[in-house]
Amino acid sequence: MPTAMQFDIDAATRRLGRAPHELAMVNLLLFNLLFCMAVLAGTMAQRGSALEHYKVWTIAIPLALSLAVIAYSHWRAAQAKTHGPWFAAAHWSLATGRYRILLIAYLIGAALVGLGWLLSLTNPKLQGLMFVALVRVAVAPMLISVMVLAVLESSGLAQAGNGEVPDGVVKRLPPPADLLPRTPGDPSTAD
Repeated sequence: MPTAMQFDIDAATRRLGRAPHELAMVNLLLFNLLFCMAVLAGTMAQRGSALEHYKVWTIAIPLALSLAVIAYSHWRAAQAKTHGPWFAAAHWSLATGRYRILLIAYLIGAALVGLGWLLSLTNPKLQGLMFVALVRVAVAPMLISVMVLAVLESSGLAQAGNGEVPDGVVKRLPPPADLLPRTPGDPSTAD
């Protein structure tokens, strides 16, 4: 079970550490859920309906916004590493590292959609059915990753609020020498 080191961090720096996790939660719960719903709704759109005409936009806009948030988060993580407090940089690094899970889910979903499109070309009688079925299956890895990442980011929010950094992040991004971890049970470090 992964553990975390606790540091004596002031409230303002803890807020800076919470920011990447809050942004990730907005991205997950707003843009990615909209994206998944748009993909599913697009497979159910009736011919001639307004949704059918705009389904590409209803899918593209949340996806583009999610990718923009991911790009901004990576840029912000690089900025925090060079210009911010170590604690905030560690939490930006943690949040951006978790985006890999989401990007892998996007790739799996895109591969399944591509497979559905290829299979639909092989049998014209089943063309629509094959494509729709695999597109609906493609949403599953994205929804699962969104749920898992929402739990992980909730944990990240709590860790940032408690002045904690996971051990793996501490190994990748060591704290400055003057910032020592709290010792468990030390009454002088109690909140």
